[in-house]
Amino acid sequence: MAYDALTTSGINNLIDTYKTNEQNKRINPLNTRKTYYQNLTSAYSTLSSKLESLKSILNELKTNSSSSIFYSKAATSSNTNFVDVTAASSAIEGTYSIRINQLAKYDTLLSKDLSSSAASSVITVPGTHEFTIKTADGSGGEFVSKVSVTFVDSDFTSGQISNSTLMQKIQNAINTDKAVVLSSSVTGSTTSSGSFVIDLNGTETVINYSAGNYSDVIDSIVTQINSISGLTAEKVVNGSNYQLKITVNDSSKYITIKNDTSNLLSELGINVTKEKGASGLVTASVFSPVSGYSQLSIKSKSSGYDYRITEISESGANSALSSVGLNLGTTRQTFVQNSGEDTPGYIYTTDQLNAKLTLNGVNVERNSNVITDLITGTTLSLKSVMQASDTDVEINVNNDVTKVKEKINDFITKFNDVYKFIKDKSKTTDSTRGLFVSDTTASSLLNILSTIAYSPVTGIPANEINTLSKIGISFNVDSGLVLSDSSQLEDAIENNLDQLINLFTYSTEGIAVKLYNRIDPYLGTNGYIAKAKSNYDSTISSLNDSISAAQKSIDKSAEILRAKYQKMQMQLSELLYYQNYFSLFNTSTYTSY
Repeated sequence: MAYDALTTSGINNLIDTYKTNEQNKRINPLNTRKTYYQNLTSAYSTLSSKLESLKSILNELKTNSSSSIFYSKAATSSNTNFVDVTAASSAIEGTYSIRINQLAKYDTLLSKDLSSSAASSVITVPGTHEFTIKTADGSGGEFVSKVSVTFVDSDFTSGQISNSTLMQKIQNAINTDKAVVLSSSVTGSTTSSGSFVIDLNGTETVINYSAGNYSDVIDSIVTQINSISGLTAEKVVNGSNYQLKITVNDSSKYITIKNDTSNLLSELGINVTKEKGASGLVTASVFSPVSGYSQLSIKSKSSGYDYRITEISESGANSALSSVGLNLGTTRQTFVQNSGEDTPGYIYTTDQLNAKLTLNGVNVERNSNVITDLITGTTLSLKSVMQASDTDVEINVNNDVTKVKEKINDFITKFNDVYKFIKDKSKTTDSTRGLFVSDTTASSLLNILSTIAYSPVTGIPANEINTLSKIGISFNVDSGLVLSDSSQLEDAIENNLDQLINLFTYSTEGIAVKLYNRIDPYLGTNGYIAKAKSNYDSTISSLNDSISAAQKSIDKSAEILRAKYQKMQMQLSELLYYQNYFSLFNTSTYTSY
């Protein structure tokens, strides 16, 4: 052995060479196997994701209920400047002729226009004023709102409140109003037990009470009412006097209190029928018609005659409405814009509030410009009034060929996503073995996909649509499904929809049903793919242990070998020392001779 092999660097090289040779021989084959299983696990994760996407599409295609994608409808308007239209799957095919004669409007009233900075001649001192707003409820009855507006000292400057501040206070009172029921103040006891009903927006709850002092009775009622979602109740105490206060939290809901089996509601002075927060009925706003002037507008929140404002009034010492000219009661005084002070009142007559149209020559009125109950499953959005010279708008409702075709194309894409992924990894090319070659899970899936793709649906007669090829979809063994004849698919959607639906949904054999049921066991935490991945993960874990053990063995052997080389290094060092010593001795002896 050359002397330089036993130097420190030489020994390191020898050890490194030994470890490399051992790793190539013992560890690299293990790493190769580990990489294979890791790639297989990764491929199965991808395959699972692709199968989930396919399953999602199949879930839509396998149902033949009325909400099925196959029953999608398309509605078209010949002039969307006048009428826009959409259709649900429940829509009925047909053609309709429409003329728009009047658009629905929101009932609106306007106050007098008053100088913004001028002092109100009606409200001159702080205080609370109450007024009532009523609107039609859409079904022949009325909603009632009782609004309170409080003017405080800070609203006044030098003892005067400006018209703009006054209108802003009324606006805010209306827009924040909630339905509040406040009983009369009572003391002592009630002698009767019984029950009454609270109707919150059509949902009724029975409230029971017992004879006893009012304090305890109200406590019991408060507890029961507070268990009703959407209501807040409290007992108001003033010495030995008590009141029941109920607040409707959502201003879009009304409250009715009725059907008292005894006399408690009368004793409490409660008489409430369809009371609703004003903020749920109307919207108030203050604007400046001209610079320096203020005007209050009150507008219904729902359009049409059946939701019109039916009353706006106050009584007694209350004068908030009177201060802006809106204490109109039930009369529909017409608003008139004057060169001087405007005449407060309603902008529209009641006859102007509804949408008016003709459908196939029949006169129709509706409260809204968005009409959902005229043509089954179809929504009409009225946009503009038509002139006599305008041609009738034609509405057509048909099967939505585009939407159904898009969904079937989506199915083809997702099917091929899975099919080609498995197919490509099941090939051996240029001496490279495909990852799924000999893999039973992948090969069984490939067989399921290919068989269902080209086989006739069992149970459907041969003279009907029983294969994908009969709707223009062919099967290629290398690439999967191909929409080779788009017109054939469109014809099936338009003229043979029932047979097309049968192809995908028939019993347990329809293409979507069968394919869904066949791939479903492969998915999920207990599916075939998850189990296969679990086995591969166990194999990878075992290989990691083997790699770790082999590396430890190599490292240990390398250290033993290093120790041997280092011992040889020391022995060589001693030999070289004595060699030099004797060499010097022999030289000095020769010189003496």
